[in-house]
Amino acid sequence: MADEIKEALTRLAEPVLPRPDPYHRLLVRVRRRRQRRMAVAGVVGLAAVAAALPVFGAAGLPGANDAAASPPPAIGTYQPASRIDKPMVRRLLDSPTRGNLAGDEALIADIKRQYRAARDQLLVDPALDEVKVLLAHDAPGARAVVVAFLNDSHASLRHGLGAAGASVPELLKKTGTPDEPQPLEPYVFLGRQAPVADHYVATLAVGLAPAGCRAETSADGRIQPDGTITRSWQAVSDDGFVVRGTGQVADRWRFTCDGVVRYAGPGGGGLGAVSSVGKTLSGSTTGAPGSVDATFAATAVRELQGMLESHGLTGPVPQVVWKGRLPGWVSGSTAAVLVRSCSTAGGCAALLVANADSSRQPGAASPVDYVTVATGQPDLIAVQVRGATPGVLVVGPKSAVRAELLDGAGRTIASGRLEAGAGAIRADPRQVSKIRILDRDGRILRTEATPSLSAGSGQIGEPTVWAW
Repeated sequence: MADEIKEALTRLAEPVLPRPDPYHRLLVRVRRRRQRRMAVAGVVGLAAVAAALPVFGAAGLPGANDAAASPPPAIGTYQPASRIDKPMVRRLLDSPTRGNLAGDEALIADIKRQYRAARDQLLVDPALDEVKVLLAHDAPGARAVVVAFLNDSHASLRHGLGAAGASVPELLKKTGTPDEPQPLEPYVFLGRQAPVADHYVATLAVGLAPAGCRAETSADGRIQPDGTITRSWQAVSDDGFVVRGTGQVADRWRFTCDGVVRYAGPGGGGLGAVSSVGKTLSGSTTGAPGSVDATFAATAVRELQGMLESHGLTGPVPQVVWKGRLPGWVSGSTAAVLVRSCSTAGGCAALLVANADSSRQPGAASPVDYVTVATGQPDLIAVQVRGATPGVLVVGPKSAVRAELLDGAGRTIASGRLEAGAGAIRADPRQVSKIRILDRDGRILRTEATPSLSAGSGQIGEPTVWAW
């Protein structure tokens, strides 16, 4: 059981193409844990992760010195270039080199020269005769470059992620080619992860927008009792880029161009935020009703801690507040753990991790395998239970023996018993606006709004702004 959920969460290290909702991508990826590891990732708009291999689908170059001597690929195998059809894309491509290495003229010239020589091996259309270095930056533990091949109407992007101080040949070895052409967008998000024990930890996150856009970060988000977030923002640059390396703070990012917020969301575009969860976390299970494998619970604790960091939220090490099995009406009657972390402002982030029954036949598809996030308060948490029959898991004080789910008009749409303050109730979570919990004498203990249920299972207080 524990091995399966660890495997599922490890799949978060796969490369993906970005969507407007990074949280939804997280959930989709977990449900795909039995699919083969993706070997393909896009260049532009990429929220990718990589360990020892290049982030692109094709293998990196064997070496820069081999590039010029190698025969060109067969006719027709060059990757079609993407048309420059958006003003903001043109603005990105017209931007000067950014990064703390931009002033090293000799290095920039060498990057241009060697990437131009490697153009055939990178499957870049020879009609793209101009080479521009959009980013060259050294971060703790890493060196990152983003290179554009372009002409007046079309372009292709490539990037290389190497070790700190990597030479250009070393960067080329870590540069590959996406298996399919990618549309040009006015942003580049990319990242890298490294294996640590039984999971992955992000070690590099890069965000690049057109020059002149304001880049800001925030790492002090505090969840309020109503589920909203209060935070402050710190300016990183007016040059439109953010880079985070090993050991640097995980945070939420915001890019503002010409007074319009174009992106506000997890660092690295959603899946590349540098995280410190390589350290051992041991959230307490004392007092939590139910029972579950300790390793499985620790995995859930680590996952919520990583989500808090990637969203720039503050809070203590998550605690297990419920553990056991979901009810029989959930397909597979899976094992599950609910963990939470509450900020000093009085609001909590909660994560329900469910794992398919380990007794099923080896290799059989997992009927339920997911994570669900929600916000709540220290003495009342409600999260979605997804599946063919949806529902709501309610965890309140141990004295609570019954929960009633109310719609926006205050009508009771479902109710159910709670054991030691916890229980799952069948209902459409999207219709639930409030939860009322009662003790054994029928006295109302609490009535609280549940904004995260109606908003969906993938949002912690703040929606992601994706307005490029």
